[in-house]
Amino acid sequence: EQDAYNVQTFNLLELQDELSGFVTLEDGSFLLRMERIEAQLYGTEVLELLNRAKVTLSEKYGLTLKDRVTVEVFPNQDDFAVRTFGMPAVSGYLGVCFGKVITANSPASRRENPSNWEAVLWHEFCHVVTLELTRNRIPRWLSEGISVYEEVQAHATWGQKMDPRSRQHILEGALTPLGQLSSAFMNPKSGWHLNFAYFESAMAVDFLVQNYGLEAVRNVLDDLKAGLPINVALDRRCAALAQLEQNFDDFAKQQANALAPGLDWSKPELDVILAEDNDALEAWVREHPNNFIGLIALSTKQIEEAEWEAAEITLKRLISLYPGYEGGDNAYEKLARVYRELNRPSDERRTLEQFASISSEAVAANHRLIELQTADADWTELARTARRLQGVDPLLRTVHAAAAVAAERLDNPVSAVTSLERLLLLEPDDPAETHYRLAHALHSIGRLSEAK
Repeated sequence: EQDAYNVQTFNLLELQDELSGFVTLEDGSFLLRMERIEAQLYGTEVLELLNRAKVTLSEKYGLTLKDRVTVEVFPNQDDFAVRTFGMPAVSGYLGVCFGKVITANSPASRRENPSNWEAVLWHEFCHVVTLELTRNRIPRWLSEGISVYEEVQAHATWGQKMDPRSRQHILEGALTPLGQLSSAFMNPKSGWHLNFAYFESAMAVDFLVQNYGLEAVRNVLDDLKAGLPINVALDRRCAALAQLEQNFDDFAKQQANALAPGLDWSKPELDVILAEDNDALEAWVREHPNNFIGLIALSTKQIEEAEWEAAEITLKRLISLYPGYEGGDNAYEKLARVYRELNRPSDERRTLEQFASISSEAVAANHRLIELQTADADWTELARTARRLQGVDPLLRTVHAAAAVAAERLDNPVSAVTSLERLLLLEPDDPAETHYRLAHALHSIGRLSEAK
């Protein structure tokens, strides 16, 4: 009323209208606000994950958290940005923690670039722990480092891992010194450099835990709470900063050199090789059989030319040399395609299961696994795959349809009821059949009036 052109007030009033359609789920530890349909689809799992994080991390770091934590999950990125920053169009954040308040983007806002919402919320709740323990007196690098480190401790596929570009960056001596690590978050050269700051921070926490123990890290947090600067706290609880920085640099280079040690990491001039003749790349790889870039390029060429048997050999070699690689050009998904072209479904399924075991965001691979496991009538693995895919995108009909089938075949009507009710929210292709199956499951557990 006083200022019709106040942009922030306008944005907040627009957000208030959106929030009026949210529902609240709560228990003794959390107050969770979500869009109504999303709350019905996976709100229960969000609360379960948050409570598991609270028990695990509070006990690990010695925190007694008495107040409830508020968590708000937004299906619209602009609503998240207004709630978090006061203005729309702020990208690059999956979640943000303000002490006892967490805001997060939901999977609905990440359909084209999915991320694992379970890992995001675990990460953000870890911030609650470290901010509470230090009364918000914790440097950015240590806060982010502990959160990413704890993602990996919670689940092997979560968090960030060493990859070829990180390896090269470290071996080129481009690490930010430990005493200046928070600066890496302030003005990064690119989005990749910002992501590397998270990775380096987590590696620094891993270094501290391995060499000085978790108790030393907890003592550092106590010193920060008392108002000591981080470098003084590290000096008191671990070692002198100069020694720490040198030892951490050595640690990081050891980690980098340990990545796929059998690979040849040299960078060939592919354009020159490919320009020679059509067989030049094959000849070069025969002379350099362990070269990472050469093997990837050769496998791509073989697939483009439908040389399936040759591609299988190349891709299996890549996997044997670097089994943990999950980048966009990874060998697992390529090899699965090869097996699909060769009509070898068992090999395709085995390869995709291997990939799903190392990647937390393998949407396409898990979709295909649902098809293969259904064809194999492997209901236990189908249930596991549906649950894994739910951790990335619980808004997919495929997730709840597969979970419902698995529950029915495993004679678990309680789970079948949950999955079928959720499937109906997403407008299945055959709602009549879905209603009938739901009625059957309800009847099986004695909920007769609802079944009728």
